[in-house]
Amino acid sequence: MRSLRRRLLISLWVAVTGVAVASAVIAYFQVSRRAKHLLDGQLQQIAGLVSSQRAGTADVRGSIDSDVEIAIWNHAGALVYSSTPSLAHHYSATPGYSEEILDAEPYRVYTITANGDHIEVAQPVDVRDDQAEAAALAALLPGLLLLPVLGIVIAFVIRALLRPVREVAASVSQRNTFAIEALPSQGLPTEVAPLVDEINRLLARQNEAAQRERHFIEDAAHALRTPLAALQLQADVLDGSPDPAERSARLADLRAGIQRASRLSDQLLSMARADSATADGSRTTNVDEALLEVRALHLAIATAMHITLEVHAHSHALVRGDSRDLLLIFGNLTDNALRHTAAGGRVAIRSEVDAGEVHIEISDEGPGLPQQELSRVFERFYQIPGNARAGSGLGLSTVETVTRRLGGRVALLNRTDRSGLVARVAFPRIDAS
Repeated sequence: MRSLRRRLLISLWVAVTGVAVASAVIAYFQVSRRAKHLLDGQLQQIAGLVSSQRAGTADVRGSIDSDVEIAIWNHAGALVYSSTPSLAHHYSATPGYSEEILDAEPYRVYTITANGDHIEVAQPVDVRDDQAEAAALAALLPGLLLLPVLGIVIAFVIRALLRPVREVAASVSQRNTFAIEALPSQGLPTEVAPLVDEINRLLARQNEAAQRERHFIEDAAHALRTPLAALQLQADVLDGSPDPAERSARLADLRAGIQRASRLSDQLLSMARADSATADGSRTTNVDEALLEVRALHLAIATAMHITLEVHAHSHALVRGDSRDLLLIFGNLTDNALRHTAAGGRVAIRSEVDAGEVHIEISDEGPGLPQQELSRVFERFYQIPGNARAGSGLGLSTVETVTRRLGGRVALLNRTDRSGLVARVAFPRIDAS
């Protein structure tokens, strides 16, 4: 695993070094060119100085640099003065700058004609190059010396900027396994803060999942304790009864208890899945098709109970969620309606669209509920006192959980036309694309 700090340091050092080298090369040639330009100006100034001091030719040599050679010819072309024999044999008729070879050595020569005199001022090219290089190096030396200092400064700056990240890492390493507190996000760089925020959201989701798991274990233990104790008691009675008729009756009770325990375990699993699932906004389901499937699943049970099961599905609407979620909601409500409706009764399921919502009603012809119980029946494990047909108290709680997850709402109302309940479910309608 490569260190982010090391990668930043190497990248910045390479970038800074590359820019510094490129800048040094450009500056070197710029300063060198400028220095040679100044030396050309110096030759021109010397030529002008020699012209102005023409009357005192013998004193000219002492006022200029020793590496500059001078030769003067009068208007007749006769040599008046030459600081070196090699220049005395050279005569350039073209005024201005030129490159000449004098005694096998390159010279930079400046020629001027003034007051009838022909003046040439020459300087060795090697001397000019040495002076230009010395000037360029003198200009680059501070930058070259500061380059390592800049690298050290970059290292300290990166270390200081990454300190909050190290503090977060240290905080994580010292956290308890079951800690639920959010990681500190104050003072973090903008690029790192979103990562820490997402980690905090993940921790929150994990905490919720852990709480759901603990609640499920507690609920399962609470819900299964009584049925299992009853099964154990029935098994003991069955084992100790010598009467075949009594044994047969106890065996029937035992089978019924096993069926209740199996149903309870299914409801517990449905509740656990409903608590842990997340809404999938990309999936939609046709409400009418889900209601028809619920009727097909419960028709045999309704027929055996001599109850008429009717479905009037004319909404032609789509709602958010998987078909399994809708089958769970409508299946539980239909099962409750059938269990509380006497033989010869009727359970009706209807769907319609109103104001952008899909409304589903499941009505039965049971005894109804006291007004104060209509909201409490959605609590987990809540059972209506004195109701012999009460179930485990998980079905309606699961229905409410799944309905809210899909963005809907559910309510129970007593019928006004006769005895019975109406379960009303509403979902936002999804337009077909």
